[in-house]
Amino acid sequence: MAEPTTRFRLIPQSTAVADLDTPAERLAAISGESVVSTGDGNEADFGTVDISGGAANSNVLTLLWDVTADGGNTLVENFKLWMSSNGFDQAGSVCKFQPLSGADQGSPSNTENYKANAGTGDYTYSTMPETEPGSINVWPSDEGSSMALSTTSDDVIMWAMYLAIADGETTGTYKGTDAGYELQYSFKYSYS
Repeated sequence: MAEPTTRFRLIPQSTAVADLDTPAERLAAISGESVVSTGDGNEADFGTVDISGGAANSNVLTLLWDVTADGGNTLVENFKLWMSSNGFDQAGSVCKFQPLSGADQGSPSNTENYKANAGTGDYTYSTMPETEPGSINVWPSDEGSSMALSTTSDDVIMWAMYLAIADGETTGTYKGTDAGYELQYSFKYSYS
């Protein structure tokens, strides 16, 4: 069978909880979303982080991943997300992330419910691993460990993340693996 066709989407932080609180809404086009992927012009932009006064944080971004064509497969699972290329010079400069669910899921154990206009203090963020994690570290928004496919996925993987930049970090534009200052993420899953 062929590999599923997937996409990453960046949703505006101001998106209302009511616009993401069901699987159907998470799979639909969300007003103001942009598709992010590899290549110039398709990056997730954290904005400018001013560390002239010491350590500082970037903007919070909320991303969604879903399957748009199943390639003849019926299931995707074993979801892993990590920062695969970190060009920071300071050990204290890290990416913080939190897997999210829809508000329709109550209080799930592995995720937190999406919040509109969330900031760095609104979730219980963890430091994103910088090597492939040994086990699943992001979950479908419906709080299962896999997603059924029937042409498209039955839900999305959703997470919030931001960069915590340490005092004294080398300044520059961090992007991809070809800009002098690297910053790249990897997302891995299995399908059958």
